[in-house]
Amino acid sequence: MKLFRNAVLLVFMLSMLCVTAVSAGTRIRCASTTSTQNSGLFGYLLPIVERETGVKVDVVAVGTGAALEIGKRGDADVLLVHAKDDELKLVKEGYFVNRHDVMYNDFVIVGPPDDPADIKGLKSAVEAFRKISVAKVPFVSRGDNSGTNKNEDMEKG
Repeated sequence: MKLFRNAVLLVFMLSMLCVTAVSAGTRIRCASTTSTQNSGLFGYLLPIVERETGVKVDVVAVGTGAALEIGKRGDADVLLVHAKDDELKLVKEGYFVNRHDVMYNDFVIVGPPDDPADIKGLKSAVEAFRKISVAKVPFVSRGDNSGTNKNEDMEKG
């Protein structure tokens, strides 16, 4: 139910942006995460937005860090990312306005059955990543600047 409510909110937000964009043209650009693009959400929702508003939404799907940089440069009309602390900081610095929570992340960490870092059952991804680091067991990340491979994130958490 929460996913449906958030999808409706996303359609509403994009529609409102599109209504204001009509006077400026018939296309807007959305910088978003690869995970949102890969989920199929845009493929489902954007035809509805275009049909209802007449505005085409072009999606640039990159890692969150890259999407934030695109937004900071002014090369996107709307961002759909998942780095709340960074987003709030950039709003405070004047780069962005009108920030809303739309979705949330679940971290899924997959490992061998013998659990060498002893993370099974932990509720905190930060704690799990710390234990993996301390145990010095092999760890593989997407490596796309999405946030999971930044050492400073581990130190902040």
